[in-house]
Amino acid sequence: MKILLITLFTCTLMFAQTPFVLTKFKSVYPLVEIHTDKVPPKYKEKITKILKSYTDELGINTKGYSQRAMAIVIDRIAIGKQLVLRTRLLVSEDVKRLDDGAEVFAITYQKGDISEIENMDEDIIDTVEYLLEDFKDQYIEDNEE
Repeated sequence: MKILLITLFTCTLMFAQTPFVLTKFKSVYPLVEIHTDKVPPKYKEKITKILKSYTDELGINTKGYSQRAMAIVIDRIAIGKQLVLRTRLLVSEDVKRLDDGAEVFAITYQKGDISEIENMDEDIIDTVEYLLEDFKDQYIEDNEE
């Protein structure tokens, strides 16, 4: 029985890029959070522009405030003297639980990457673009009519 469940779960993930569903977003509130002093503040503005270009391409409104937040979060992982960053793309929003109807704030999409940074300009931007490309591909796939 255990093998059957593992096989079913594996097959499901083979056809879906993540276990999350990205059906039509009317709007998102874009955020970029960098939780390390090893990444200069100028990257927040660069990453925000990249995030905005992807949401514009997908037709997702980012003007004003939205209950749905789309965030890129970067933090450092201490591994000796190497600069290793964990970069995550998160979508979070208020949702209603099925069992009791309570409204809770939940992460409704998450994808991350851990990378050693050798060239700050290339590595950080490449990682952000990798995460956003995966999101874009799944968003397009989930919204095909």
